[in-house]
Amino acid sequence: MNNQTPKTTIDDTNRAPLEGLRVLDLTIAMAGPLCTQRLGEMGADVTKIEAPGGGDFSRHAPMAGVTKFGDSTCYVTLNQNKKSLVLNLKSAAGKATLYKLVEQADVLIQNFRPSVAGKLGIDYATLSAINPALVYGSINGYGDEGPLKDRPGQDLLLQSFTGLTLNGGRADGLPQASPLYMVDVTASHMVCEGVLAALVARGITGRGQEVKVTMLGAIMEMQCQEIGTYLASESPPVRGTSPQVSIYQEPPYGIYQCLDGFFAIAQADLDTLADALNLPKLSAMKSARPDHSDGRLVATWRDDIYDIVAKHLKGNTAKHWDDLLAPLGVWCMIVNDYKAFLNHPQTQNMLVKMHHPVGGGYTAVGPAIKFSGYPSPSLSPAPAYGKDSETVLASFGFSEAEYSELIQSGAVHSAKVEK
Repeated sequence: MNNQTPKTTIDDTNRAPLEGLRVLDLTIAMAGPLCTQRLGEMGADVTKIEAPGGGDFSRHAPMAGVTKFGDSTCYVTLNQNKKSLVLNLKSAAGKATLYKLVEQADVLIQNFRPSVAGKLGIDYATLSAINPALVYGSINGYGDEGPLKDRPGQDLLLQSFTGLTLNGGRADGLPQASPLYMVDVTASHMVCEGVLAALVARGITGRGQEVKVTMLGAIMEMQCQEIGTYLASESPPVRGTSPQVSIYQEPPYGIYQCLDGFFAIAQADLDTLADALNLPKLSAMKSARPDHSDGRLVATWRDDIYDIVAKHLKGNTAKHWDDLLAPLGVWCMIVNDYKAFLNHPQTQNMLVKMHHPVGGGYTAVGPAIKFSGYPSPSLSPAPAYGKDSETVLASFGFSEAEYSELIQSGAVHSAKVEK
């Protein structure tokens, strides 16, 4: 490891880590846009390249019917710190324009299905021939091969396919899916991590490379403990009669009804809980744990402990139990709704005030990654469709005449000429 002091130091206390990096964003939905937004928050110059006819479908797919911002809140919260260029990649002139951008770009990220990038002529082999230093990130659902490669890579479908939805709940109840798009979020982190690693490698070798991430791989890594335990088990865990959060966790792991709401317990020694709650039976049950070779007996044991704790916690408020158990080292928390959570003092420094040209002022989730050398990141709202077509192309060296020609040919669209 080289521990020498750098020969040159830039005296700039608010320099973005990725300042000067050019990113071409050919992504839609969540996994890709969240990745490129993160790169933009780190200072990269991100150009979102959208198709004619409306662009990223998340612009028009409101969550809970909310369309306050002209575009949906989904689009607004996933596309900050970007510029929008509308480019018809199905036209020869549009494709040629992209190739000129690729010549000057550092990173390109797309999340098409495996066959689409090749058909459009924007696969890694094609683009790396134009720019060998290009770092090319791709995200898809199931990979380039196999019987599911052309199926839609959607979060709930991946959760269902990979067994996750049967890791909680009751044996006689429905499978239990996460309401969050957690596979998309994890895949976005993975491709961002891979792209940054490839940029480090490029700094050493001068060569770019392709970074591939699948949503299937992402959710399998998320479940690496459960999958590893399943493969090593003589009798894998099963669902029982009580509403378990996870059949792979030891009791009293779960969420419990209280007098005024709900209370979560993650890790707790049963002896500690027995003393705190005056439930000596819990200590006896701790020593009576069945061998893991009989999944049904373990499920019954887990359910019995849950039921004992659940019956007791109903008798008082969630705050009462939090005040009692947290000081004893029990890993626990009051279950909040968004109103309580977003008004909690712990949360305030993770929120930022933004201004949207259509919706006005709004509050958003701020960057989760903090840099000491970039303590005040520059944040801009998600771009209107095609708003930056002219300025983006000018920044890549296109003349006014070339821009006008592209507009006339239909290869490029601008918000100024869209009806």
